[in-house]
Amino acid sequence: MNQKPPFLVIGTPGDRRIDLFQQALLSSGEPEARLISYLDLLQQRTSLSAYLSPETIVRIESPGKNQQVERALLTLGAELEDPEGVPYQRLSTSLLAALPFEKGLLLPSRQWYLGYKKMIGCLHPQLLGVRLFNQPEDILLMFDKRACHRFLALHAIPVPPALDPISCYEELRQQMIQRHWPRVFIKPAHGSSAAGIIAYRCQGTRQQAITTIEMVSDESDGYRLYNTRRIRTYSDAAQIEQLINALCLHRVHVEQWIPKAGYQDQVFDCRIVVINGQAQHAVVRLSHSPMTNLHLLNQRGDLNVIRQQLGEDNWQAALHTCERAAALFPKSLYVGVDLLFAAHHPEHHAILEMNAFGDLLPRLLCNGQDTYSAELAALLKGSSDA
Repeated sequence: MNQKPPFLVIGTPGDRRIDLFQQALLSSGEPEARLISYLDLLQQRTSLSAYLSPETIVRIESPGKNQQVERALLTLGAELEDPEGVPYQRLSTSLLAALPFEKGLLLPSRQWYLGYKKMIGCLHPQLLGVRLFNQPEDILLMFDKRACHRFLALHAIPVPPALDPISCYEELRQQMIQRHWPRVFIKPAHGSSAAGIIAYRCQGTRQQAITTIEMVSDESDGYRLYNTRRIRTYSDAAQIEQLINALCLHRVHVEQWIPKAGYQDQVFDCRIVVINGQAQHAVVRLSHSPMTNLHLLNQRGDLNVIRQQLGEDNWQAALHTCERAAALFPKSLYVGVDLLFAAHHPEHHAILEMNAFGDLLPRLLCNGQDTYSAELAALLKGSSDA
């Protein structure tokens, strides 16, 4: 009798992703996964290697929105040297310890990323020879929008054109003028879920910034940025300059704003989950604003209607692009791909982002399976074929 392989998940207790994966294991007749929390690893209360064997299958999940985990990663990144040598926003360990919790406050995302990179780097040697759902180096690359965009472009994957790195509003305006771009997306390089994104456009002296950010003046620090679910529009030039300058302190990635295809009175893009090389789960995200993320209370669209509108040849060509992009990460079983179709030109599409943890699509089925069950089936089938 073959013994079932032990599963282990690195994640945050109470995270919906963990619950859905555990449900998939149960439905497949597999034993529940052992959960090792990020916080326990960061605070060195447990050792990952103590739970690993050659048979263990490891899944690295998103750290989630846990305040303690976020602070621990920021603390880990506080004293690390930035390889770029750029003075991005930093908080010392003493300031972090004294900082009260404020819902939505954008804390230094570059510092967070450096801490996360350090942690994953420490785990990587322990995971050598262990079977993984997703590779640590792939997770880190996808968590760096600048680097991932550059990587995709280098491999001839269609992506929106990007500006050279900027550090302030003036540099942004200079490059936009040089390239004759009237509109761009400004994204925190290490952000997720539309947090901190600005859709910026200008025409002559008129400017507009559409964002989820609320900017609050602070006598000591200049401005604090808060991420919300409410879409705000700034039109005052001085305020927009302050907003962009403040966001640049987090390290940003700037892309040309390509108008998205529309349906009725909304725009849309798609999230495609590629599992084991095949584009499987797909969701249409409709929005009245440039941000389509579903957690902003946007709605899912009817995929069949959208496919008919786009044309099946255009749809299949776009899925093939998603699969080509995922194939650049051959050691990762799955990836979420954000896909854009250009307004009035359904034959033109582009990859907006690659998401290492982009499979959280509750209740979305493909061939009767949700994303977690499909991933598990692909992994176990690969095991039996090996």
